[in-house]
Amino acid sequence: MTGMRSGNSGRRTQSDLDAGTFRKINFATIHLMRSFSQCVITLLLSVFLVSCSSSEGEGTEVAAETASSVSETTTVFQDATEIIVERINDEDTIVVGVIIDEENLMSPHDRQAGVSFVGEINKLNETGGLLGKQVTVLRVNSESRLSVVDAAAKKLIEAGAQLLVLTCELDYAAPAVRRAKEAEVLVISPCATETEWAAGSVDKLAFSMTTRAQKYGVEMANILWDEGNRTVGVLWDNSAPETIQECSSFKNRWRQLGGRTTIDKAINMVTATDIINAGDRARTLDADSIVLCSFNRVGTLALQRIRGAGWLTPVIAGLTMDSAAFRPLDISGIGDFRLLSFASTSNDDPYSEVRDAAVNFVSVDGVPPASGRFILGADLAKLWVYAVNAAGTSTSTAVAEEIKSLETFDAVSGPISFEGTQSVLKRVLRVLQQVDGEMVFQRTWEY
Repeated sequence: MTGMRSGNSGRRTQSDLDAGTFRKINFATIHLMRSFSQCVITLLLSVFLVSCSSSEGEGTEVAAETASSVSETTTVFQDATEIIVERINDEDTIVVGVIIDEENLMSPHDRQAGVSFVGEINKLNETGGLLGKQVTVLRVNSESRLSVVDAAAKKLIEAGAQLLVLTCELDYAAPAVRRAKEAEVLVISPCATETEWAAGSVDKLAFSMTTRAQKYGVEMANILWDEGNRTVGVLWDNSAPETIQECSSFKNRWRQLGGRTTIDKAINMVTATDIINAGDRARTLDADSIVLCSFNRVGTLALQRIRGAGWLTPVIAGLTMDSAAFRPLDISGIGDFRLLSFASTSNDDPYSEVRDAAVNFVSVDGVPPASGRFILGADLAKLWVYAVNAAGTSTSTAVAEEIKSLETFDAVSGPISFEGTQSVLKRVLRVLQQVDGEMVFQRTWEY
């Protein structure tokens, strides 16, 4: 059932973090520092970085996340062509691999969730770990390169990983999914939207914390109708399937509700400059809102053109626009602009666990989250920890069965449900409003 859910805003206390506590530690440093007298204790806190062997021709960059601290300066990712893969014994730790893009094509969507997941696991380790063990996170920069993803998955599985947290895009996750399927290792993507995840055709052990883009287009229509909007203009980025699907489902739902559309126009990096023509502008004079389905680059250009031409109609953008690359300050005179998001990043989310997750994010990254997508990593961590505890083991098959048995789950962002599928079909969204260059919380929407 569609409905509105609201809550009191809160303020996050700014913690005085010791940057050294959460630094990334490279394998070579740990290997040199270990001695026989330290093995029993330090094996629980050490993380072995994994990379491609020289025979594979790839230098996978891997960083280990741990609650340990070091005095010397270290880098986030180690360049290494020869790293010994050493399987971490089950009695020592529970191993998790995170293969997400830190810097290239998918990083605006991947990285926020990946960092948040690491922050939650760090916090878990500080409070005693899981099943009496510490959780070792091996974090890999996928670079959105298939060869890197494939090599990383191979090494992580050899290291004993019981969970792989993968990129948002199935095309890039595919090599890791294949290796995980062969080894019967649990796979969860914080943000994959392809239909195959829900249907289970990716793998019986593969899950996603989001659902198809079509669903979010439907909910955007429901939100606007609930607010009294009856006439809209629709602009959709035709350079990506997710944005096309988002606005296509919006338009279908809008017609079902009885709404009217003044303009319905495809845009991209070339055609976005054409949306300020006199005819389009005139047709939006009586529109209650403009609906924008776009990723950041095209969406930012479209907004710049719209506002630069004095086109002041309120704009609401779908979840595809919510990424770490989007900044309201990039659009001069952005005015009345709203954004559908998974969470607020302005210390004002109505859910206290969301605000706590933002603090944990800062403990890893040193800066606040830049996108509501960060909460998907926190939701993933809480779900996995619950399922491991319920199963009494971190074994992938047992944990997957626990997740499949859930009818509803109280995640960090609010209640979620898989509805008998393997991707989240129900959750609580946020509508954010631009105020003085910041996106602040306006309302929640539970569907």
